[in-house]
Amino acid sequence: MIKKIDNYDINYIDEGSGDVVLLLHGWGSSLESFNSLIYLLKKKYRVLAFDYPGFGKSSSLLKSFSVDDYVDITIRFIESFDIKKLTLIGHSYGGRIIIKLNSKSNLPFEIVKNVLIDAAGIKDKKDFKTKIKINVFKTLKNIVYKLPIADSKKRNMEYYLKSKFGSGDYTKASKVMQETLVKSVNEDLTEYLKNMKETLIIWGDNDKVTPIWMAKIMESEIKNSGLVILKGGHFSYIDDMGTFNRVIESYFNL
Repeated sequence: MIKKIDNYDINYIDEGSGDVVLLLHGWGSSLESFNSLIYLLKKKYRVLAFDYPGFGKSSSLLKSFSVDDYVDITIRFIESFDIKKLTLIGHSYGGRIIIKLNSKSNLPFEIVKNVLIDAAGIKDKKDFKTKIKINVFKTLKNIVYKLPIADSKKRNMEYYLKSKFGSGDYTKASKVMQETLVKSVNEDLTEYLKNMKETLIIWGDNDKVTPIWMAKIMESEIKNSGLVILKGGHFSYIDDMGTFNRVIESYFNL
């Protein structure tokens, strides 16, 4: 189904009945990554999920977004259904959005509780190799901007350098999505964790994208929280689906 929000065509699903659970997908993913979870939850709950602008079957971004822009889209999506209270489940980037949503005052709905799965939001510690890579990029960028060439060529050369020195998510993305990713990863949300409602934290023990030390910080900073560690990587809810499903069944009384 398609819903128009802020001039964007938003692809979404609305299945089941009962208390509302909203699923927020990760970077580079879509609502389809939650298919098995949707099937599990809709037996007892009304399950909503949507593709963010720039992802899945929703419209491409017209400009670069910040985390707050995605939070605003999420709020308007929820408002469009006249929902009064709901539970949030977010994977990776979706977790980043949930963390900020919980810190918003005067929301037109109540957040009952949260589930964070391999969530983003804590700024990564840079290892020595990464620091060297960043310094080389900055040095080359400074050299480019000192060259006696047109500004347009300088910008093209900078874009090329970013494509060579960026992460996998970065290099595969369009320019507007690259700018969006940079805005996100440079923001540390640790200070917002203290504002979270009840939260279940689920993590893969071998997550290389958001390492497990991030999960432990979240558990220590979120007052009413618990941490479940699965066998798997960044998509732990798929890697260890059997255990994940049992955890969800228990937490949601399925």
